[in-house]
Amino acid sequence: MREYNINESLYYFYKNIHAVQQKRPNQEQPIDLVEQFYKENVDLKAILNARKAKKEVTSGLEPYTREFGPVQKKHLLNRTMVGMAKRHMDDLEDLTLDEAIDLIFTPEEMGEPVNDYFFTITNEQWNEKYGRDDVGPGEPFVYKDCVRYGYNEECGEHQRFRAVDSFFRKNIYYQNTSIHWKMYLFLHNLLPTNTAPGGYKARFGYLKLIFDSCFEDYRKTIYDITINPSMLEYLNLGLSRKETPDENYAREVQELFTVGKRPFSKYTEEDVREVARALVGWQINWDSRFDEGLVTSRFEKWNHDTEDKQFSSFYNNTIIKGREGEDGAKELDDVIEMIFNTEESAIYLSSRLYQFFVYHDISDTVEENIIKPMAKVMRENNFSLMEPLKLLLKSEHFFDTSFYNSMIKSPQDFVYGMLKEFDMFNGDIQNYQQQQNGNVNYTPPERLTNPISKWYYFDNQIQWNLWRLGMQVGNPPSVSGWPAYYQAPVYDLFWVNSKTIQERVNFTQLVTQWGLWMDDGNHLTLDRVEYILTYQSVDNLDGLIQELANRFLGGDVPLKTKDRIKQNVLNGVNDSYWTNAVNDYKNNPSQQNRNNLDWRLQELLSKLFQLGEINLF
Repeated sequence: MREYNINESLYYFYKNIHAVQQKRPNQEQPIDLVEQFYKENVDLKAILNARKAKKEVTSGLEPYTREFGPVQKKHLLNRTMVGMAKRHMDDLEDLTLDEAIDLIFTPEEMGEPVNDYFFTITNEQWNEKYGRDDVGPGEPFVYKDCVRYGYNEECGEHQRFRAVDSFFRKNIYYQNTSIHWKMYLFLHNLLPTNTAPGGYKARFGYLKLIFDSCFEDYRKTIYDITINPSMLEYLNLGLSRKETPDENYAREVQELFTVGKRPFSKYTEEDVREVARALVGWQINWDSRFDEGLVTSRFEKWNHDTEDKQFSSFYNNTIIKGREGEDGAKELDDVIEMIFNTEESAIYLSSRLYQFFVYHDISDTVEENIIKPMAKVMRENNFSLMEPLKLLLKSEHFFDTSFYNSMIKSPQDFVYGMLKEFDMFNGDIQNYQQQQNGNVNYTPPERLTNPISKWYYFDNQIQWNLWRLGMQVGNPPSVSGWPAYYQAPVYDLFWVNSKTIQERVNFTQLVTQWGLWMDDGNHLTLDRVEYILTYQSVDNLDGLIQELANRFLGGDVPLKTKDRIKQNVLNGVNDSYWTNAVNDYKNNPSQQNRNNLDWRLQELLSKLFQLGEINLF
């Protein structure tokens, strides 16, 4: 039997990959997915023709009543989790569709960010920088007051800003079997900002608003996002003046956030100007960044246009009466009421839900059978996004087999699905340099064993890999969000190009082979042998490949592909070798037996994750 050991060449591979993994996202420009896609000279016409050849699904929102087995459950979880893992499938075991939907539509609780950075800046360094103690390890900080000390403002501290982002990524990693975090991504894409006036308090305030809005009346969400400090800065409403109203937010709140720019949305340029006039006066309360609580906004009555605002026939020729003093703030309510009185608002929002959760293409049939009925349900339920979505995900239409594995995974779905399935956070810490030097008793540093600080370093890898693949929450490419969710006719094809495909392959190799770089030569690694022993068909290579394919690829592996994978794994020996290697380890878990199984298992996972189907869901 061939033994597998870490050799010198592998050691130098690790040294090279350390240099790459230690790069911070701000050292390079993020990939422009649209520019890169069109550089590839892809035969887009052929791809689109192939997609158009897909049979049209004519079923509507009538309840799905046929089999609700593993295939259907995986499809449902693929579209409602941020990366599906077996633990989510386990939660649906023995549940009916109605029971599964009830579970999936259970709201999550979020909590607060805590100090997970205490090994990167000591309390003494904090005191020297800000003139007072930091909060203790694992203690919350975001609602506490901030201080200005010399030239330093505590609210701008990079480590706390990073801890806020890390906190949201941690919640996604540990999400329950709930749609809440997937809807969070939907709303962040629909209502994006990448600014944080007032530092980490404003960043948290925006992301919390998105999370809290998932189960709310969308009209309230629009009110809240309009006056949110991050949005006030991002789209310039906080800079608007009554003499020269800024039209940026007034345009986007209609075109992107509420009624859309599809042919039936006939608002005018004059409507944009009048909305801008109605909203002028809202400002960021900059001093609030130092107070307890989050950064707030305020209405400055002296900067409000008190004249009437006249709108077009699209808005039923509505006149919003000009108001003076503090009552000027109420014109925002009038604008929201006017916008959501249109039929187009619920239709547009329903279409965005459909494209995010089902499929990008909306035919005339889908418009009539799905989108308009969803819009009706939305209006009847106080502009809840969840109620029409719940109806959609229980429908015959959603469970049509043509939608299974019909979309390309976003970076979020790809990265979190892999990390969650392997429970990478609880992997083993290994230092290959220490092993190369013969230090078999090496103990990882406390910062990588303390679960609070360990997350800080693990999150670096989540952030880094999401950035490399083109989708970092909190950093959208534009006010329109990520083009894969809206830009026809390419849509989700934007996610994949020669660079991101290679990055996806590299990521799977990091997870399943080399390990994730943590700090100072330490890697967080997957115990491949113990993982694979959880599979029912572990001692039968054909059955194991199929079981892995069901979990990661969502279907059968073609016979030729399966044979090719087996040839790589077996390297000229017959199938019984695999069975013997598994049983030898089960009966005698020696290091040699582990190594003999592990190197073939590494080859199996490597070849499986190079298949294009790994990118579909």
